[in-house]
Amino acid sequence: MKPTTAVPKKSAKPAAQKAAAQKAAVPLAASAKRPQYAAPALEKGIDILELLTDAEHGLGMAEIAQKLHRSVGEIFRMVVTLQRRNWLYADRADCYHLTTRMFELAHRNRPIRTLVEAALPSMQLVAKQALQSCHLAVFEAGRILVIAQVQAPGPLSFGVRTGSVVGMFNTASGQVMLAFRSPQERERLLEQNAILTGEPGVLRGEALAGVDKVAADGFACSPSQQLRGVTNLGCPVWGSDGQVVAAVVIPFVERLDVYRGPTLEETLLILKNAAVDISKALGQPGGS
Repeated sequence: MKPTTAVPKKSAKPAAQKAAAQKAAVPLAASAKRPQYAAPALEKGIDILELLTDAEHGLGMAEIAQKLHRSVGEIFRMVVTLQRRNWLYADRADCYHLTTRMFELAHRNRPIRTLVEAALPSMQLVAKQALQSCHLAVFEAGRILVIAQVQAPGPLSFGVRTGSVVGMFNTASGQVMLAFRSPQERERLLEQNAILTGEPGVLRGEALAGVDKVAADGFACSPSQQLRGVTNLGCPVWGSDGQVVAAVVIPFVERLDVYRGPTLEETLLILKNAAVDISKALGQPGGS
């Protein structure tokens, strides 16, 4: 019989130790990058909000999913929830945009605060000189949002409250915000227009004719479409980038008592000067 040669068995210890070391190394490497406490749903929601912050024209559901490297199914319920809670809104093209929810919850938002801080001194001077209330408005989510207001001096005053949301077509602030835009930008804003409860329907051609007049004149001056006896005056506020960032507006009411102040024409000049001063405060050379 042919003698058999015993083949020495390889020790499993080095291989086992190597595998164990590799296995142990994975969690250690991952733990350096992974936060100690994770909230995936919250992070997903924040990712969506941060993404839409920089999306000037909004994003569709599929675009959001693609940019976040997720499936539509992963983000669908989060987007719907954010919309239901009024953090997002969808335009007519089903593109999602941020609402003013953050502003409403935290008025300390720096860009808005900077705008208000720059405008308030001039607005207070307007109220004092014209004996009229004035307010500052910006475009947001297809509507016009009043972010600051100064009351007229004296026992009687008429004005629009801070936080009020008004229409785009039937207000001086809305016309001003539309007037000084490129045709493409104007179309984008028109697509976002959100009709408010009680707001009368306006024909597109009629509305744009009023906007074109504001662009030609450089200011808005027209009878209020909400209240008889009120004339809305509005001027653009320009940012440092050369874009209109807000409208400063006076709902002019003629006084009949001893507080009768400047005429409509004089008040418009006061408002124009204030708009220039606010624009300069925001870094716009020349103010317009």
